[in-house]
Amino acid sequence: MIYTAICDDEKRVLEEIAGKVHDAFQNLHCPIEIFQTEDPFALAEHMKSRKPDVLFLDMDMPRLSGMDIAQFLIDSGADTLLVFVTSHDALVYRSFQYHPFGFIRKSHFDEEIGSVAQSVVNELQKRNEYFICKTSEGIFKVRFADILYFESESNYIRLHSTHRLFRFRGTMGALESELSPRGFIRTHKGFLVNQQHIFAIQGDEIKLSSDELLPIGRTNRENVKKTILRYMR
Repeated sequence: MIYTAICDDEKRVLEEIAGKVHDAFQNLHCPIEIFQTEDPFALAEHMKSRKPDVLFLDMDMPRLSGMDIAQFLIDSGADTLLVFVTSHDALVYRSFQYHPFGFIRKSHFDEEIGSVAQSVVNELQKRNEYFICKTSEGIFKVRFADILYFESESNYIRLHSTHRLFRFRGTMGALESELSPRGFIRTHKGFLVNQQHIFAIQGDEIKLSSDELLPIGRTNRENVKKTILRYMR
């Protein structure tokens, strides 16, 4: 069961979106529960007690905008997948700092909801998959979604997760081959980063959701930046 929240300040549009979201997940044989509201303040209050797996959010609302809600999610540390729904394409570029999972244009909702729903299902499935880490202390399972980045240290690899640090034998090249299909990118010869946790690109550094800054290497610097930007969009 996927717990879904939808917020749009126009009642008619809200009901239409809720119906189409429901049908899209049903077509994927994925049951969902939907919380829907026209009031962004009611949404913020609701999410204090229960965070949705995915949130379909109108970007342009009075009093409390979609980007205000996005900031609330970031501040609360929620791992909700945020999908902005908008009729104003210009707002999309302003929203990149909140690292949304996706965008749907209201004028193309019917065409775009299917692929977004499939991406949501795929992402939530991946969050339940694990990286097996064999350290001197034992064997650990670390959720891919919890991995921030890997750092090379001579013949060892340091795994930085949202919870703790692990150290194990390995090579960065082997890790890159294994994990690049899962959204990990070699930003520097010494770092393999989970793109899911990249919050911003600042000059020749990336900022992570943990507020850490990591360098972007000189080799293929522009290609790395393009890849990250493409993922963030």
